Amino acid sequence: MPNTVRSDNRKLEFLQTALELFYEKGYENTTIQDIIDHLGVSKGAFYHYFKSKEDVIVAIARGYTDRAVNIMETIISRPDLSAVDKLNEILKSVNEFKFREREWRSKFRGAIKNEENFKLHNKMIHLMKQDAISLFRELIDSGVEEGAIGDPVNSLEMADFFLNTIFSLNMAVDELENGLYDNNNKLDFQEFEIQLVNKVRFYEVMLERVLQLKVGAIDMQTPYMIRFKGKE
Repeated sequence: MPNTVRSDNRKLEFLQTALELFYEKGYENTTIQDIIDHLGVSKGAFYHYFKSKEDVIVAIARGYTDRAVNIMETIISRPDLSAVDKLNEILKSVNEFKFREREWRSKFRGAIKNEENFKLHNKMIHLMKQDAISLFRELIDSGVEEGAIGDPVNSLEMADFFLNTIFSLNMAVDELENGLYDNNNKLDFQEFEIQLVNKVRFYEVMLERVLQLKVGAIDMQTPYMIRFKGKE
């Protein structure tokens, strides 16, 4: 086995083990020594791959966001789709991805759910924005050229606004989802679905207006239901 393959496998072992420990004990309560002890390796082996515990959690998040960004890149490179079709396909495909990765997402959110990890959570969002913003700028520019999207004045700022809006929606949806599992204020799925549709519908209309799209051009309700129910 080539050394690079062994190295990649060992790094993956560190990441998988760390995520399980972060989920079980909480990120702030897990030490580097815990990870080392669980794998039965030396400190030198850990520091061969990572500089710190935060470096580990960032690498865990980066693996997930890289896969999501690859989905976006593939869709945006398709010559057979219009800009609006690409936008809708991204919304659908990324939410399908989140449905497939729902166990990972649950563990990761559980690992950093404490308020003291707020800065860490924001860092993850910033990293994903860095990777995705140029893709959405390209999508917006092509939509303007096609005449489907109105002149945004500054497509980079519009891409940034769009991503911030989507991240805001995702955080609101995650908070709503928590109500399904909150024993003190538990939602039944029917009520959850009503609230989800109402929330997503607001963002859907708002983004159509900001992007100066035709009414009904964006479908966000179907993709967000996919995240929780999968493909019907």
